[in-house]
Amino acid sequence: MSLTLLIVDQDCSAYEALQEKLGAHFTIQMTQSSDQAMAVLADIAPDILLIDGNLADQSAYAVCQKYKKNNPNGQLLFIASTEKGDYLAAYDAGADDFISKPFFNDELQQKLILFKRSIEETQQLRSSVQAATDTAMQAISNSAELGTVINFFKKASLAPDEASLLKALVQTTAKFQVQVAAQIHHQGTLATLNSQGRSSPLEEHMLQTLAQDPQRIYEMGKRLVINFPRIILQVKDMPISQPDLCGRLRDHIAILVEAAETRLDGILNEGQIRGQQQLTLNAITLIQSSIQKLENEYRQQAGSSMRLFSELQEKFEHKMVYLGLTDSQEGALLDMIAQSLAAATQIYDQGLSLDDEFSHVIATLIYLTQQSPHAITPTAPEAENDSDDIMLF
Repeated sequence: MSLTLLIVDQDCSAYEALQEKLGAHFTIQMTQSSDQAMAVLADIAPDILLIDGNLADQSAYAVCQKYKKNNPNGQLLFIASTEKGDYLAAYDAGADDFISKPFFNDELQQKLILFKRSIEETQQLRSSVQAATDTAMQAISNSAELGTVINFFKKASLAPDEASLLKALVQTTAKFQVQVAAQIHHQGTLATLNSQGRSSPLEEHMLQTLAQDPQRIYEMGKRLVINFPRIILQVKDMPISQPDLCGRLRDHIAILVEAAETRLDGILNEGQIRGQQQLTLNAITLIQSSIQKLENEYRQQAGSSMRLFSELQEKFEHKMVYLGLTDSQEGALLDMIAQSLAAATQIYDQGLSLDDEFSHVIATLIYLTQQSPHAITPTAPEAENDSDDIMLF
């Protein structure tokens, strides 16, 4: 790396041989007075200043002070006499090292090369520190951005419907300090929202039009569009002046929309499951009502049959007096009637046992329906009435 070297000395001819040797390492500029040096320092900030303390106008110290003020990290090599006072004054003016006249060119060359090495190491260290700082800041930014994405995963998993999911998607994307509009569209359902609130009809129509494009991700200037089958999102002001940030946000936002699309699938499936569960529960309720009606009819028929048998037995007992039967014959007939009555009672009891089995089957169906995480809690069937009210499912 070539550095700039400003030499301020009344006798510049003394540096001609040195200039040839140092040309590969420095861009050298020479002046012969402090006024000329001040004019140069007003335009540039050389990496190294080599100045003779015995200038004719006695302003070498003022040049040193101006140089150090404009370039605190510059290296200043002061050509001084051997007097202690000159050294102290040069230190006060900002000198980093000294050399006395007459000097050997090799000695001066070595001092300047050491300065060059020190400057390069310092610059390399600054670059390393800056790179480490940039990396750390980027890691912090990435961590915050990924935290936003992960929080959206949590919110989306808890979203019960399309409106809640759309709101979570827009609010999360807006946390990246961008203006965003999003739309959910499926089976005639259309919902649009932006980071300022409800979208205008024009914005809603524009998103519908963009959603027809099969391309998944595309950019137009500062605009970014992420297009999935049922969700489309548009960012209006991507930070294109910051390519790294713009690239990260594009990736993060694409992940958000993909996660929202997946959650929307889940919401729709849950809706279908709830619909099927409702149909099942409605069918169970209908079956319960039918069984209850059959049971009531069965009880009525059983009661009627029992009364008929009892009346028959009473009439038969009354008439047997006039039939002229023997006691054994009367006893045999009464036993036959009693056995028939017992058989009818047994048949009725078996019917009640069958009713219990039906009740068990219905309870099992209800239990299985409730095992889904999105189960609907069934309500107990109402007592049967003669109302004309219609239940809409």
